[in-house]
Parts: sequence; C-alpha cells; structure tokens
Amino acid sequence: VNVRLSIMLAGGGGMRVSDMVSLAVRAEVAGADGVYMPEAWRSGFVTLSAIAVATSRLSLGPYVLNAHARTPMIAGMSAVDLDELSGGRLVLGVGSGNRVTNESYQGVPVIRPLEKMRDYLAVLRGVVEARYGQRVDYVGARHSMSGWHPQVSPVRSRIPILLAATSPKMAQVAYERADGLALGSLLTREYVAQARAEGQRAAGESFTVTAASFVSVDDDRERARNAARSAVVNLYAGKPHPHYDSLLRQQGFADVADAVGEAVEAGDLAAARSAVSDSVVDRLTIAGTREDCLARLEDYSDLADELILVNVNTMRYQAGDHAVGAAATGTQDSFSPLLGLIEEASSRR
Repeated sequence: VNVRLSIMLAGGGGMRVSDMVSLAVRAEVAGADGVYMPEAWRSGFVTLSAIAVATSRLSLGPYVLNAHARTPMIAGMSAVDLDELSGGRLVLGVGSGNRVTNESYQGVPVIRPLEKMRDYLAVLRGVVEARYGQRVDYVGARHSMSGWHPQVSPVRSRIPILLAATSPKMAQVAYERADGLALGSLLTREYVAQARAEGQRAAGESFTVTAASFVSVDDDRERARNAARSAVVNLYAGKPHPHYDSLLRQQGFADVADAVGEAVEAGDLAAARSAVSDSVVDRLTIAGTREDCLARLEDYSDLADELILVNVNTMRYQAGDHAVGAAATGTQDSFSPLLGLIEEASSRR
C-alpha cells in the first residue's frame, strides 16, 4: 500500500480526551502515519497537544480548522506552539467551514469565501514562518496585519498548510497559497486522481493531496456495507451537508443525493439507505472484510499522498428524531478492526 495511512479522531460516541490519546498511541504502535481531528464536536488543538506529548512519530493536526472560527493570527500562533510541542510533526489543515456550521452554529455569515481564504492564508503563512523579531505586514480585503512580530522563532522554517476545497475555484486558491489540498470523504478513485494531477500541474510536483474516507471493517461484508451506508445517509440528517452534497453531484451521483435527501426529509430512513446501493458504497467508501478493505487501500496507492481513515463505528447517526444507525460507541474496541487493518497494510509495504 503506497500511501500514508492515518486515522481521524472525531470525538464521537462519547469519547473522552483520554480515550483519544490512548487511541493515538495504539495507532502509532499499529503503524499509522498520522492522526487528525476536525474542529466539529470537540476542540482540535487541546487534544492534539496531549497526543503530541504521548506520541513520538505520528504526524498530527486539525483536519481542518475553521477559518471563520479563528483569526489567522490565533491560528498561526497555535500552530507554531503545537509544531514545537510535537517536535515538528504538525500538518495544518485549514478550511472555510460550511454554511450550516458557520451560520447556524456560530452565527457568522459566510461572505466571499474565496477572497477570505486568499487573505487568511497569506496572514497565516506570515505568522507561522516569521522568525524572532521579524515584522509581519499584509494588507488584504478581508484580513490584514500590521507590525506583528513573534517573540520566538518556529522550530521549522515551513509548516505544511493544506486547504480544504470542494470547488475548482477554492482549489485554485490552494494552488496559489497552500502546500496541498485537504479533500473530504466520499471520493471516487477518479476524483482523487484528477485532483492530484491538476494540483501538480498548477503548483508543481511538491503539491500534495490528502483525502479522507469512511471505513467500515467487519468479518460480515454486508454488515460492513450497511454501516458505511448509514454514514452516507447521516450526512443528510437535518439539512444536507453542503460540501458532501456538492461532492456527490460533482462525481455523477446526483440521483443518489436527490433520493437520500428526499427520503430523509420524509422520515423514510429505510428508503434513504436503499438509495445508497452496494456499488455506490464500494465506490465512495472503504467497506467490507479486512481483505476487501486492503484491496480498496491499494486503489489509493500513488493517487493520494495521505489517506485519513474515518471509523464509521464511532459516528453518531441521527436524522430528524429517528436514529439512522446503531448508536455509536466510543470504546477502544470500536477502533480495533480499523487498527488491525492499518497494521496489516503497514506490514505489506
């Protein structure tokens, strides 16, 4: 398997910080290359700092921090500190968030996100690369900085910054201002291959592509697929997730997106799950027996630089007032199949 394999710790299923730190240690022992956290249901930097102290090899970072929730100065200072604490292991994922998170949860309007992210990344880059006493100045339409200077030099001259992008225009911002793309889940092999080819053509061979994927490992193939199916349906709970709904449509799955959205809105969750066929599950997720999943991991070899595995067993499924799948469990055991997959894949490198 010629791709870096990492895990996502989303903090679902009632997991405590101590649980996530223990899982990161287990992942390192199993041979994982990194561990990442979204800024969704738990804060990212706090737990990642604890993981940095408890591990020695894993790359780590937010995947991704929300630019509408943190100023580029605060994000940059936090990044410099975490990179120092981890001994230079930080990979900094950044994104503009989505309208549901920003407007419904934070009360922050989303205005001209492309313009915002160009300025945000310029200021962020200035903060994370400034040496002791060096002045940072930038004038932008949405973010500016005048006369800021750090009181300590960063431990690395360059922290890799990845920009989350689900549209060609945001990808262009990544080519101009970031070191790589941070792609979400529900991606076909063809989508990832095209993203990497376009990125390296526009920004050079050093430009990287990281992708995430829902993973469901079970001795029973159908049970594994059903868990992954529920994870897809969950993205339409309440309101369709803007980014994932867009990704499905971009990849030719508009009929699936329409059917799932309509069924969830009507409260017919069985119909919603039925709309996600086995072939769709197999193209958009990694689900099945361990051997099935190992074969799917091989599909990403030489396509993505890093693949972040999202364990569906710890996701909380809810659509309206009705549970979409079984209640998530945040136990150590719920990660054992995924860690076993990583250990086997690592042994085959």
